[in-house]
Amino acid sequence: MQLKDKYTWMKHIDFILIDLISLVIAFVLAYYNRFSKLDMFQDQEWSSLFVIICSINLIVSFCLSPYSGVLKRRYYQQFHKEVLLFIYQIFITFAIFYALKIGAIFSRKMMFTMYAYYFVISQTSKYINKKIVAKKYSRKKQKELSEDENVSKGIRDLITKNEKSEIKNIIYLFIKRIVDIIGGIVGCILLIPLTIIVFILNKLNEEDDGPVFYVQERIGKNGVPFNMFKFRSMVVDADEKLERFLEENEDVREEFMMYRKIKNDPRITKVGKFLRKTSLDEFPQFINVLMGDMSLVGPRPYLEREFPDMRGYYDLIVKYKPGVTGLWQISGRSDVRFSERLDIDIEYHKNHSIFLDIKILIKTVGLVLVKKGAM
Repeated sequence: MQLKDKYTWMKHIDFILIDLISLVIAFVLAYYNRFSKLDMFQDQEWSSLFVIICSINLIVSFCLSPYSGVLKRRYYQQFHKEVLLFIYQIFITFAIFYALKIGAIFSRKMMFTMYAYYFVISQTSKYINKKIVAKKYSRKKQKELSEDENVSKGIRDLITKNEKSEIKNIIYLFIKRIVDIIGGIVGCILLIPLTIIVFILNKLNEEDDGPVFYVQERIGKNGVPFNMFKFRSMVVDADEKLERFLEENEDVREEFMMYRKIKNDPRITKVGKFLRKTSLDEFPQFINVLMGDMSLVGPRPYLEREFPDMRGYYDLIVKYKPGVTGLWQISGRSDVRFSERLDIDIEYHKNHSIFLDIKILIKTVGLVLVKKGAM
């Protein structure tokens, strides 16, 4: 193991220190609640208890590494890590106190009070710290981007403009999220009978015996990867077949490099052709919308392998959640080149608004009904 891999937990030592300081404050508050005084460190037994509790906190933090990749995780994902850290600490503390028979000194009521204080203080403090650190990192990336000679002046100016209109975006994103939740709930309800139908159709198709859903990692907001759901429309080993197919067919390889898609793709199943033609293969993405990984309207959800080709567009595109639909989908979709998709997503970034989102949703419904642009 390389040295940098071994000590990656130290990269976010600030979170570990905040966690430890929060525990110290919680310990002091719990002690004061019970005894109405602050002389715990003058007593050898209480000092020893304090050292044990702090040591457990550090050991558990080291073993679980809850802050590795903390800036890339979404808040609900990080909260899951925090809850695990919290539960392990309580469990180990109880076990050690029981083994050493010191529970009589440190009552269960005081322990629960301490950990309640600790959880509230630590979560609030770490949330604020994550916001501050993420903002600094974003400014650093934007500075690097603005100095990149390959990035056009128009994109640099757009970066500066976005910094000034951040407050306006908060209102827009709040309304957008409410609409996403409502749309996500409705979509997931409709998804239940649709999934049953697709499952039956797949079973009736003797050539295909794979799973109903296809899960693929995509680039999400702020570059955080997420698993995107779709109805599987290709054969099970589609990625391996694609590599072989591109190696054997130079013309197809050129087409794929230009559009990132292949017309008359041999990997698509019979059921998959119907799903793609009607755009129903995208329907499971309502799960991602409800989970908060995607929005109803937004930039195209890009693949990790497409990152090098996104160049200076990347930092602007990932400022918003990828969408189930977007300007790309109503601008020709499969007929649009990859480089044009990037320009279209930047155009959405420049002109985003609730009214534009509504316009895109209405146009998307129209295009789906006439089956235009899907492949």
